[in-house]
Amino acid sequence: MEKWAVRAMPGTVAVCLGLSVWCGGCSSGVTSGSGGSSGGGGTPDPGSSMLAKATFDAGDVDHLLLRTQFGVTTGARDSAASLGVPAFIDAMLNVPAVGSTAAESEAAQLLVNAGDPPGLEGKFPSGSDVAEWWLYLMMRSQTPFQERLALFWHDHFAVATSVLNSQERHWMVNHVNVLRGQGLGNFRDLLITLSRDEAMLEWLDGDVNVKGEPNENFAREFLELFTVGADNGYTEADIQEASRAFTGYRNRLDVTTGLRYMEFDPDRKDIFAKVVFGQILTGNGETADDFDVMADLTMATLDVATWLAEKLLLEFVTDAPTTAQIANLAAVIAQHGFEIRPVLRTLFLSEAFYSARGTMVRSPVDFAVGFIRSTGLQISPGTLRRELAAVAQLPSQPPSVFGWPQGPEWLAADGMVERANLARRVIADRTYQSSNGFGVTLPAGTPDAAEVVDHYDDLLGVGLAAAERSTLITYLNSSVQAGPIAVPDPFDPTESRHVDERVRGLLYILANHPGFLAR
Repeated sequence: MEKWAVRAMPGTVAVCLGLSVWCGGCSSGVTSGSGGSSGGGGTPDPGSSMLAKATFDAGDVDHLLLRTQFGVTTGARDSAASLGVPAFIDAMLNVPAVGSTAAESEAAQLLVNAGDPPGLEGKFPSGSDVAEWWLYLMMRSQTPFQERLALFWHDHFAVATSVLNSQERHWMVNHVNVLRGQGLGNFRDLLITLSRDEAMLEWLDGDVNVKGEPNENFAREFLELFTVGADNGYTEADIQEASRAFTGYRNRLDVTTGLRYMEFDPDRKDIFAKVVFGQILTGNGETADDFDVMADLTMATLDVATWLAEKLLLEFVTDAPTTAQIANLAAVIAQHGFEIRPVLRTLFLSEAFYSARGTMVRSPVDFAVGFIRSTGLQISPGTLRRELAAVAQLPSQPPSVFGWPQGPEWLAADGMVERANLARRVIADRTYQSSNGFGVTLPAGTPDAAEVVDHYDDLLGVGLAAAERSTLITYLNSSVQAGPIAVPDPFDPTESRHVDERVRGLLYILANHPGFLAR
């Protein structure tokens, strides 16, 4: 295959050199977009409307898949066409029970190590094992929205394996499975479950938050990040009092299994009266924690719906949600009593959702997993883990309680170079792909160069300009001789070398086109 090099292009992205033809001067760009009120005459603004869109075209289907499935696949397109968009969304929101799929059984083997005690296989994973387990699911799951939504919640309730030791890292697997299993349920229930979650308790010092010596870490993030946002309807005194309501847990060792676990200890709970948000918090007595009471008081007193609406819009609709968009989605959240499934159904059918196509920046995980799923060029979870670590977004290892950056923050020049290298790694991993039954796929029949370019341009959602398309057709219809000199050599889909070299080169160019940075 032709040799590749990577360099940064000011104001755009890295491009590939050394091909028989190189694609430069890309005309597409990535900008943040937002809806807003109509500004006059009282005309409803589709950009902020949560009313269902009347009809859906092929572009709408691809938009839905890009935002919810990591990327577009022909299988998902066919399913949406067969079912219709509303029914497809219903099916997408009906995820399997955790632990019930073949992909999960396969992924679970990545958690197993040779030294695991009998009966405890997979309970002592490394941090790398945990990351690779989840990445396998992202690449291979037949229900990718389950992983896509769990990734959203993982960013919202950011917890990292970095604080867990070998006896505790199984907590992170449990934590991710809570996100995967309860992510479409009731937000209140998810909030309470994660408040008591062992990985969360360790991450935010819940196991050292005891009566007489309250630790404010969890209470602060509970309000600032998980429910209402910083300085939004509460005071420092409320955080201090709330921290007393989150007391009672300790980290224990099971000497039989060698695994650690969190245990509620009544002696560590602060049972005395607390005043939070100007109200006396009535707890559950000495025998149970008060986490559910604190969650219920927060949701009954503060504007949790608005904070959650903004987070969902930032993830699925726009990098810059408007006041109208937030207010309209918050009303839907309140209407459905914080049940996430009907809220997302409303959102994914709404005029607002389809009014800002191709305006959001893909995160590195979206970029990598989307490219893998769309092209079918699978790589090993270990390879993907290393590449995502290099580009600074590795699931299970967020950098802080704030999760990862969003939107245009991902467009730094060094990040673009790492994305180019990631794409190159995916495209060039012939050994893994041939050993596991993966490879370059072409459109049906005997496609010519133009059909191949159009197929991948369409599948990856790049949006080539006419001149770019012409250049890439010429590239597929050329071979490189010594010099290097490009000479005409019509693309032959039955010639394995043409497919293996030229189509992989085409995919590398498309992966580095600004259009592929957008979703």
